[in-house]
Amino acid sequence: MSENTGATTSTLNFEDVATLFHGILFAYQKATSDILGSGTAVFAHPILDIIRKISERTGINLVEGKDLDKVFENFARILPTSGVAKGVRFEKLADEKYVLHIDECAWARHIHSELKPEDVTCPLALLAMAVFEEITGKRVKLAHSKYMSDGTKTTITRL
Repeated sequence: MSENTGATTSTLNFEDVATLFHGILFAYQKATSDILGSGTAVFAHPILDIIRKISERTGINLVEGKDLDKVFENFARILPTSGVAKGVRFEKLADEKYVLHIDECAWARHIHSELKPEDVTCPLALLAMAVFEEITGKRVKLAHSKYMSDGTKTTITRL
């Protein structure tokens, strides 16, 4: 990501735009949460449905494997290849209950410190939730992420 030196620039690189989109998503989540409170949960499953449709139509394959453990193992292996996070892992707590750990997120330094997100779900966790629903055929329980200076932790389990 380009560093903000205080100087004005006439170009934006891909990472700058991705950072802005990441911030916009948090802003929308926070605004709807502030206005609707727990009513924002009604948006979760339609959003996850859209993520799966986009994945199918564009050929982005987030699902590789026959069972949830293997699919999450592969998801954790391929996500860092995108450069969005250096470490991704799933901690299995019980059958169909995991904690997604995102370490060294590319946006954490900019977004987490600036927006101090609370009561919102990490966008990478939303991807994992969509994968969970596709593999299990069950709806996921929307959970807010815990934000650290360089990443997040999010519980992923069924309703």
